[in-house]
This record gives sequence, structure tokens and C-alpha cells, in this order.
Amino acid sequence: MITGISHIEMRSRFFDESREIYGTHLGLTEIQNTSSILNEKGEWETIVSETFGDREAIFQVGDSFLIIHEDLEAPTELSADGRPTRDPSGSVAHWSFFVEGNHHAYSHWKNFFDVYRFTATSDGPSVQPMNHQYLQRSLLEFYDPSGHPIQTSEIVDPRSEKQERRREKQVIASLANGTIIKGFDHIRMHCPDMKKGKEMYVDKLGLTIIEHRETEINDLYALSAGLCDIELNFKKDKSNRSQLGKGVVESFGFWSDDVDALAKQIQHHSHSTKRDLILGVPVKSITLDVGDGFPVEVLQRL
Repeated sequence: MITGISHIEMRSRFFDESREIYGTHLGLTEIQNTSSILNEKGEWETIVSETFGDREAIFQVGDSFLIIHEDLEAPTELSADGRPTRDPSGSVAHWSFFVEGNHHAYSHWKNFFDVYRFTATSDGPSVQPMNHQYLQRSLLEFYDPSGHPIQTSEIVDPRSEKQERRREKQVIASLANGTIIKGFDHIRMHCPDMKKGKEMYVDKLGLTIIEHRETEINDLYALSAGLCDIELNFKKDKSNRSQLGKGVVESFGFWSDDVDALAKQIQHHSHSTKRDLILGVPVKSITLDVGDGFPVEVLQRL
């Protein structure tokens, strides 16, 4: 019933800079700037403003959306001297865009990577070691102005047993014609309780297990959700448990082809609610707590 990622929502104190990075430099299409509602005349009108620090920008990412919500009290992942710390502010450790070719992407973004203060791969794509993760990737990486790590991923894994998932991702990505960024490639989650996490994502939501790895330090499940992979990571030393929940990444959502049937199947406590995810995209949805107060929404287009 889960067909992909609907959106990732980020809170930012640095709204204008974030909007410039994702729209101007990375070339994502901004399809809405600030939240709107229907007034009594049936017209859409803006309900937020720069004055109050609660603006919103929404970008198209394949069949998904990236929502940047301005919040002057939002957490950051920056040190006292303003540098990225790589210490997650919430349950999402990092996330990545999917691209078909990182060298092609880098050729378009080189000027941005040369001058941006938080670039991590300024010399171009970096190929991961073969067994670093379940799929070998070429990565470009930078940090959002809030200090949150953002990647672009190209799947380069040559192993025969990995080609089915690689082809599946490529087929979905090919539907986003004419853009460098095709969708979301993966979301890395810190999981406070792997037993409950697996129950939620696999048993209830029905995500397919791509791979399971367990070491003395970590327990990791890689799950497929359309184009995107959900990486559930449980740290056995219990580090970072106090930082889980909402952070710079406030929430994300899944697309479903039948949210009411899913809610009934998992015995969700409330009925789905209707709203516009963005202008022109009416949805009905339910919201689930996947651990330590982090909300994941399941949405169906109407």
C-alpha cells in the first residue's frame, strides 16, 4: 500500500538561504512560496509573512516534495563557531536526492560547490567503499544552512545480487524527465527501538526488507519505499537517544494508494483527515508516531 515518499519537511532559521540553495543552485522547481488558504471568496491568499518568520517554500522532487518551513526557533546542527557538527538534532540523521549521474550533476553545480561554505565534496563525486552500505553509491555532499547533511546519490553497485533493486530505482527515476534530481534516494533514521521500528515499517506499513545487518555496535534494516530507501539504524550503546524526535527534519510522509484501508488494517486510532498538501494537491492522511515523538504521515492523493 506504500508507493513512495510524499514529502520531507525541514525547519529552518535560514529560510532565504535555503530557498536559494534548493531552487537557484540545485535547480529544483519551487511550486509554492508561503502557505495559503481559501478565503470567503474562494480565492487563495497567503497566511504567513516574512515579518512573523513563518514562511514556507515547497519544491518539486520527482513525485515528491521538499518543504522548507521558516522557524526562527528551529534547532540547528551547528557548533558554537557556526560549523556543521554531524550530530543529528532529531531522528533523521541525513537524507539524499537521487540522480542518474553525479558527474553530470557536479558539472552543473560546480560553481555552487566551489563557493558554498558547507561543501563536503568540493572536488566532485566520492564513491563509497563496496561494503560501506547495502548499495554502493557515488555521493556528492553538502550541509544545509542549518548544518544538516544533504547528499545526492548515484547507484554504481556492480554486484549481480544488487541489480534488481538498482533497476527498480532507475525505472521509477526515469519518470522524472528533464531534471537532474529525480526524487529522494534514501532517508537515514536513528531508531530508538528496533523491534518497534520493524513492527511499524515492515509489519504494519508493509515496506520490503532489502537488507539486514547486525554488528556489535549497530542493527540496521534497509527498507524500500518506491524510489526511496529507509535506513533504520539502532545504536546498541544507546548514544543519541536523548536527541531523537523532531529536529531540523520535522517530519516526512509516504504515499499510499489507499490510506483508509491501511488505517483499518493497522487499527489506527483515528480517521484520515483531508487537506491540501500544497496548492492543487488535495490529500487525505493519517499521522503515525514512529518513535520518540517523530511523526510520519501516510497520504493518499485525492
